[in-house]
Amino acid sequence: MSRPLHRLFLAVSLIAITATLPTAPLMAQAEAPAGNPLLGTWTTPDGVPPYDRIRPEHYEPAFDAGIAQARANMEKIATSSAAPSFANTIEAMELATPLLSRTQGAFYTVASADATPAISKVQEAVSPKVTRYSSDMMLDQRLFGRVDTLYKARATLGLTPEQLRLLEVTHRRFVRAGAALSPEARTRVAAINEQAARLSVTFGQNLLNDQKASDSFLSAAEMAGLSDGQKAAAAAKAAKAGQPGLFLISASRSDVEPFLTVATNRAAREKVYHAFNRRGDNGNANDNNAIIAQLVALRSERSGLLGFSTHAAYVLDNSMAATPAAAMALLRQVYDPALIRAGEEERDLATLAAKDGITTIQPWDWRFYAEKVRAERYNLDDARLKAYLPLDGMVAALMETTKRLYGISFTPRPDVPVYADGVCVWEVRGADNKPIGLFYADWFARDSKRPGAWMNSIRVQSDLTGFRPIVVNNSNFTPPPAGERATISFDDARTLFHEFGHALHGLFSRVRYPGLSGTAVYRDFVEFPSQLHEHWVEEPEILRAHARNAAGEPIPEALLQSLLNSMTFNQGFATVQQLSSAILDQELHALPALPADFNARQWEAERLAALKVPASIGMRHRLSHFSHLFDGGYDAGYYAYTWAEVMDADGFEAFRETGNAFDPATASRLKTNVLETGNSREPQESYKAFRGRMPTADALLKNRGLK
Repeated sequence: MSRPLHRLFLAVSLIAITATLPTAPLMAQAEAPAGNPLLGTWTTPDGVPPYDRIRPEHYEPAFDAGIAQARANMEKIATSSAAPSFANTIEAMELATPLLSRTQGAFYTVASADATPAISKVQEAVSPKVTRYSSDMMLDQRLFGRVDTLYKARATLGLTPEQLRLLEVTHRRFVRAGAALSPEARTRVAAINEQAARLSVTFGQNLLNDQKASDSFLSAAEMAGLSDGQKAAAAAKAAKAGQPGLFLISASRSDVEPFLTVATNRAAREKVYHAFNRRGDNGNANDNNAIIAQLVALRSERSGLLGFSTHAAYVLDNSMAATPAAAMALLRQVYDPALIRAGEEERDLATLAAKDGITTIQPWDWRFYAEKVRAERYNLDDARLKAYLPLDGMVAALMETTKRLYGISFTPRPDVPVYADGVCVWEVRGADNKPIGLFYADWFARDSKRPGAWMNSIRVQSDLTGFRPIVVNNSNFTPPPAGERATISFDDARTLFHEFGHALHGLFSRVRYPGLSGTAVYRDFVEFPSQLHEHWVEEPEILRAHARNAAGEPIPEALLQSLLNSMTFNQGFATVQQLSSAILDQELHALPALPADFNARQWEAERLAALKVPASIGMRHRLSHFSHLFDGGYDAGYYAYTWAEVMDADGFEAFRETGNAFDPATASRLKTNVLETGNSREPQESYKAFRGRMPTADALLKNRGLK
C-alpha cells in the first residue's frame, strides 16, 4: 500500500514563535470595529471559533487587531526596565499574542479546507502582514538581547527541565531567524521571508485552481470497469458541475488512483493520469514552475545569510537527522532495495499486460495491472473489499482502537459551530471521564479544499493558559451519492488512522508552555505517532468487528486473510514513488545556488533519470504540485516520513513483543513518554524512554517486504 499523505498545519510564517496559541489574558487590549465575532470574548461552547457567525470580511480586521495587540505586548517586553527573567521575557512572550493566535487557528483551518475565492483573497492580504510581524519580532535586537542574556546564564537560573527546554528552543528560533546577523543581513532576511510567504500562498492557490481546471469529464465508454457505485458518484458530480450525462473524475488522488486501478479503457486511464500528473505544470496562468525556482533561490540565499552552505543544511540542523548526509543515507538504504523490487514487479506486470498487446508498461497502466496481479496472487478483489470498508465503520474502528489503547471515549458535539457542511465534532474524554479536548473531522473532498490529508490545531493545549486542545483532521475521501453510505479504500483507512495519530499527539499533550505543545516537534519526529497509529488498521480483530458491508455482514475470513497476506505487495512501486520524491527534495534544496536558466521540469526529469526511476513509476509528488515543499513547510523535510517510519516500525514491535497489539502497559508508556511530552525534551530522549533504545531500519525493511 502507498503511504498516505499528511499536511501538518503551519501558520503562514514558519518562524512565528506562537503560531497557534490559545486565548490568554490580554496584556494590551485590542481595539477594533464592533460587530466582528472574532473580537472580544468567544461565548461559544468550549470557546471554539464562532464559525456560524464569522464571515470572510471579518478575518482581516481581526488579524490587524491581533497584530497590533501582539506588537504592543512585545514592545512592553522589549522596553522593560526590569532585568530579563524567565517570567518577564520567555513566559511573557508565550502570552503575548492571544488575539492573533486564535484568529490564525480559526482562519488557517478554513483556508486549508474551504478556500473559497473570498477566503483566498483574505489569505493573500494577511499573509504578508503576519510574516512581517513575525520577522520584525524575531529580528528585534531588544527582544533577542533579553533572550540571549537568559540563554547565556541558563545554568544559573534554577529552571525546570521544561522551562530550560523552552528557553533553548526560543533562543534557537531567534538565531535561526537571523537575529544574530548584521543589520543589513537582517533586513534582507525579513524581505526574503515576506516574499517567500507570498509565493507559497500563490503556489497553493495555483495548485487548487489548476486541479479544479483539470477535472476529467468522461463518457460512459470511458468509465468501463468501474463499479455502479463509482459511476453513480461520478455522474452526480458531473451533474452538479453542469455536465449531466457525463461522469466527473476530479484531478485528486482520492478519485484518480481508484480510477487507474479498475478502468479498462486504457485511453481514459491515460487522460485521467495526465490531468492529475500535470497539475501546476500546464503552462497556463496556474503554472508553478517559475514559483518553484523563485522559492528555492530565496531559501538558498537566506540559508547562506544564516551561515549554512545550503537550505537543506539549514533545515536539517534543526532535526533528529541533524545533517542532509544522514537523511540521504537513510533514504538510499531503503530506496536501493526498493528499486530492485520495483523492477521485479514491473516484469510481472509486463507478462500480464502482454496478453492485452501492451509491450511497455506506462504510468497509467501500473495500478491497473498491479491490481490484476494482486487479485490473481491473493484472490483479492479491491472493489469487493471496499464494500466492507464503510467510512462510518472505519471511524468506529478508529474509536475502538484508541479506547482499547488509552481508555478514551468520544461524545458527539452537535452544539459546536463548524466552518463547512459535513464537518463533525466530538468531545474526547480520558479514562477518568474528564474532558481532554475537541476533535473536528472533515472527511470529504470539496472543490475548495486543498489536496491530501492533514491535521491542524485550532487551539493547542497549555497548562499556562488552562486551555484544552482543539484539533482537526482533514481528508479528501470521495463523497457518496445522495442517500448512500460512504465507502473508502484500505489506503484511505490507513489515512484515517494516520491523521488521528497526529490528532492524539495534539490531544494528549500535557505541557505547560504553548510553544512546546503537541505536534510542535522536529519534523522527522512528528510523523512517528501518526505512522505508528496506522498499524492498528491492519489488526484482524479490529477489521472483523468493523469491516462490514451495507447489509451488516462482516468481512469474509477468506477476504480478510487475502488482504493481510497482500500487505507487502507492490511495495517496490510505492517505495520508489515516495522516496524519489524525498530524494529530489533533498537534492533540490542542497543546491548552493540556482542557474539563471533553471527549469524545474527539466531538472526533475534529469534527476529521475539519474536515479533510474522507471518511467512507469515516476514520483508520488511532482515538483509542480509538491505542496509539502512549496506550501506546507516540509521543504528539505519530506524525508521525515521515512525517518519516522523507522521509528514506527520499531515502535510497533514493542507491542508485538508482548503478544498483544493493545498491551496497556506499552500503550501507557507510549502515551506518557511520547504523546504527552510535546517538545518539552529532545525527541531522542522521548523515543528511548518509550522503547529503551534507538531504532534501526531493519523493522522498516521487513514491514515493506524489502528484506
